[in-house]
Amino acid sequence: MTNRPVEELEAGRRFYEALIPGLDASHFGPLWHLMTLGHLIYADLDRLAAGQGLSMADVLLLGTLRIDRERPYRAVDLARSLFVTPAVLTARIRKLSDRGLLTREPNTSDRRTADVRVTGEGSRLVEAAIAKIAQNSNFVRAFRRLKPEDREALARSLGAFHGELDRVLPGA
Repeated sequence: MTNRPVEELEAGRRFYEALIPGLDASHFGPLWHLMTLGHLIYADLDRLAAGQGLSMADVLLLGTLRIDRERPYRAVDLARSLFVTPAVLTARIRKLSDRGLLTREPNTSDRRTADVRVTGEGSRLVEAAIAKIAQNSNFVRAFRRLKPEDREALARSLGAFHGELDRVLPGA
């Protein structure tokens, strides 16, 4: 891709509409932008999390556990919340547990499952990573440069779109 992505995107849309008669490719632009933005944002956040010795996936897991809840998370609940497979989650939990950033404790009502909790050190690291992201991420800087009404419109539109996809893609 050249350094003129919008032009390239438009050329691709026209190409596929001509190649496949009747194709409505109006989704090409928003889809490509969201996918590309997701990659760019995740790479930037991963870079910032690395300053705390974490990956962004670690921050998401520890941050989810850090939020006060009435009951602890079970691994199966975490896998659903984070959109990962139980195998991926098990490996991440083991790694973070070995580092002393979270604990696994037997669930008192179901011996087949374990409750996962963040430790004090895990809380400290995830809070430091979240503060670094708020101060130094390119996404946050760009977002804050938008006019307040544009920030609200973007948040509202993305929230509605996310809600729609959650509705039609349960457990994706």
